[in-house]
Amino acid sequence: MANRVLILSICGFFAAFAGNAGAECQPLSHGAAFMKAIPQKDIDQNLFAEALRKEANFVRCRGGVGELDTASGLIGAAAAHAGWMATHRKLSHDGGQRFKARMRASGVKFKLAAENIASYERYAFAAGSFKISNMASCRFTSEDGAVVAAHSYASLAQRVVEGWMASSGHRRNLMNRRLKLSGAGIGFDASADFCGRYYISQSYAG
Repeated sequence: MANRVLILSICGFFAAFAGNAGAECQPLSHGAAFMKAIPQKDIDQNLFAEALRKEANFVRCRGGVGELDTASGLIGAAAAHAGWMATHRKLSHDGGQRFKARMRASGVKFKLAAENIASYERYAFAAGSFKISNMASCRFTSEDGAVVAAHSYASLAQRVVEGWMASSGHRRNLMNRRLKLSGAGIGFDASADFCGRYYISQSYAG
């Protein structure tokens, strides 16, 4: 994973879970649509963008940072970039079209912008080893024999935010108080090992 901030002007570092700033944060919940497995084709970009925004807002709330609002222009730009990364099987901020150009083309006005990107397998593999029960049917099991499920919109969004929060640069973008708008996109590489890999982009503007 990688991150980039455009027109970098971040004052201070905002640590998640600091103090008791999140005492009034509501428990995070997702509706039934978010719990469905992400399809290999015709992924609902708006649904994923909302799932990722909700996860991002949860950790921002816990850190005493205001919510991100949705910017439809950023969803379109992020989806196009995520698709490019999946097609080219690489993580990049400037592949196809540079980040600054993508932000300008989104139609969203901004003084400060940032982007987080990530890539994860289609299946929700936990840390540690797993077993391949049947590769042809994409059946995997964990070390204790439990079936490994394909990611849902909600589970992938949670995995992505957890990864970003564990990385200082990504966390800095995610927790930046001056960034107030977001849009996310997802691309899928069906030819990747272990039955596919997702590429994710979330853009922020302020």
